[in-house]
Amino acid sequence: MNMPLAAARPPGTVRLDGAPTSGTSGTGTATTSAFGTTQAATTEAGSGQDDSADSGTDGRVDGTAQEPSDPAVGSAEWDLLTDGVRWDAETYLLLGCDPGHGPLSLDRLPDRVPEADRPLLRRMMTETLVHGRTAVGTLRIRHPDGLHNSVECAGEPVLGPDGTVTALRMLLRPAVRA
Repeated sequence: MNMPLAAARPPGTVRLDGAPTSGTSGTGTATTSAFGTTQAATTEAGSGQDDSADSGTDGRVDGTAQEPSDPAVGSAEWDLLTDGVRWDAETYLLLGCDPGHGPLSLDRLPDRVPEADRPLLRRMMTETLVHGRTAVGTLRIRHPDGLHNSVECAGEPVLGPDGTVTALRMLLRPAVRA
């Protein structure tokens, strides 16, 4: 999967460390993620799945979890209504966090990003949480040993029935080095 994100970005996605893409997002039953994978879009509630069990899926709060197509892709979700946070194992690795300490809240996420990259992270979060649009960017992640690595991030809002953002889903993968 060495394709640049720009080629895989669906219409309506904003690249905050570059120019916005053209087009608008439509509604339908299938969506293309910012990493170029197609997923069925469902809004099924109360699926009967036990969210506390580690099913090895991407851990979506709404029960629509799917296996990531690439093992190097991490996924995370922050439920704004319940303050629930779910990360898969790859996200812990990519963000340099200890699974024993649990996932970071959205308030603590900037702690993993160098000061110089925090404005980009803030713009991405504003684009997703306030404007309800998918945002894509590349951030440097600071690990506990002091080293940094670059991670491509794609955040998408989860909208409630009234159109307000109820959760943030994020896909992460190591940045492709040219």
